[in-house]
Amino acid sequence: MLPWCHEVRALRRADALLRAAHFRGADGADGDPVVFVPGWSSTPYSWRHVIPALAATNPVWYFETREKASSRLRHGDRLTVADMAADLRDFVRQSVPAGRYGIVAASASAVLVLQTFAELDPPPSWVVLVQPHIHLPVPAAVQLLRLWPARRLEIFRLLMLPAARRAHQRRAGESLGGFYKVLGSADMAKLRRSLFTWRGYPGLDLDSLSAVTCPSLVVGVSGDRLHSDTAARRIARRLPAGAYLDGPTFAWTHTRTMAETILTWARTAVA
Repeated sequence: MLPWCHEVRALRRADALLRAAHFRGADGADGDPVVFVPGWSSTPYSWRHVIPALAATNPVWYFETREKASSRLRHGDRLTVADMAADLRDFVRQSVPAGRYGIVAASASAVLVLQTFAELDPPPSWVVLVQPHIHLPVPAAVQLLRLWPARRLEIFRLLMLPAARRAHQRRAGESLGGFYKVLGSADMAKLRRSLFTWRGYPGLDLDSLSAVTCPSLVVGVSGDRLHSDTAARRIARRLPAGAYLDGPTFAWTHTRTMAETILTWARTAVA
């Protein structure tokens, strides 16, 4: 279950309207505010164990990127990486008060944090990157989706739902069935555009990581096929104050234990 959402805030940009949910934390919680940026297409359901654990001691802003169903985009928007990174920059400027705060970002959104880090104002006191990418593993076959007219993408969703439902029923306990929830609520046209964006992304500039001078924890999982632990380790080595944590499984990265682990690290790293 998710904690009570104290506030929903809209980020208005020239070509987009984006949503952020504020989980205020328990009475007396005095931990650093956290900006939580979920990975590609994931929903609060995917992080239903992590958000309550963070919000128990730390106010949490859950910021949804452009491919999420909640966004409203100008017709023709291409969901570029530069635009999505600028969204995060503007949200921080408008919503995060001066003082200590941390960022927790997963998967593709960890790339956005690294891409725009030098422009974040105020800068974060610490950063946690959960299974970050250098290149996102978007297969070439995704180009076949260009052949589907936008009005027929709903058919594609209906064809995939039965298999996704079975996977959800089999693996929900492992936090590996959340794609069914995504598929059931997603805007398929936005998901398609975002896949094309990440397919064309040239890759994270590792030299730019020298700008990330705050304490940084990179969480990887050895052997995960969709999130290369080799890439995560390379990122950790290039961060000036980087540390690496090898999680036991992908499912562990979506658990209360993971949330408690990274908060313990953050309290120690910036003490």
